[in-house]
Amino acid sequence: MNYRYPLALTLFLGTSFAYGRGALENPKPDDPMSGIGTIYGWSCDAQTIEFQIDEGDRVEIPYGTRRRDTEKACGDMNNGFVTQYNFGLLGNGEHRIRLYVDGVKEQDRNFRVTRLEKPYMRGLQGKAVVPGFPDADSETILTWSESAQNFQITGIEPVGTHPLPDFNGLWRVKNSAGNVLFQTTAGYRENDPWLTMSMLDMDSNSLQIYSGLLEGRGAIVDDEFAPVDAAFEMELLSVDEMRMTVVHCKPSTSCNIRPGDVFTLLRETSATP
Repeated sequence: MNYRYPLALTLFLGTSFAYGRGALENPKPDDPMSGIGTIYGWSCDAQTIEFQIDEGDRVEIPYGTRRRDTEKACGDMNNGFVTQYNFGLLGNGEHRIRLYVDGVKEQDRNFRVTRLEKPYMRGLQGKAVVPGFPDADSETILTWSESAQNFQITGIEPVGTHPLPDFNGLWRVKNSAGNVLFQTTAGYRENDPWLTMSMLDMDSNSLQIYSGLLEGRGAIVDDEFAPVDAAFEMELLSVDEMRMTVVHCKPSTSCNIRPGDVFTLLRETSATP
């Protein structure tokens, strides 16, 4: 016989149903959600578990998976519920989830969604390095997973093991009559990968410095303190070629470039293999 004990463990496994008899563990209140994730939790006594997002239909969740960590609260272990959900089906911003146990609403909370252009993106590839995570001496490698529609941890290495893209060097604009040199340097600033770009106009003997967070092989660099506020998207295409796209230039009356203008930068000397 399966005896169940009405234990009031209100602190057990976080936010709980009435009398500590269950919990919706994911998503938590105000959680950021993206890609294909899970909705899961546990309940001691239920015939049917359902969830509802915003004003959509109620959807039943498979119930009864073994959860050893619920045995003290429930007297048995067959209390888990879990289902997959593509959060990319929702729009960006705040959404509401309600959980029903045998038709009675037990949980009601908001969470946040950030999605890509489409609910399911195909053919994408990407990799990123998170320095200083999970500790100051480590960096975590994230790789895009199409099946999860999200980035997954694919490695944890000592800091500095995963090299930054080789931006370092001098560059000139391809087929330009002007005498402008660009010097770019990739490094770390407070554990974040950072790109710094110095733009030297040899004709006017002027220097402007731009910088920004490095993400993969690209960065948006900006200098809001210069007389002319310009920002550029820099992308390393190969060892000797870089693309520079104008993001903005203000005030427009002082700029001879426009948002969307694209320039090709060539390295002054070939990088050593």
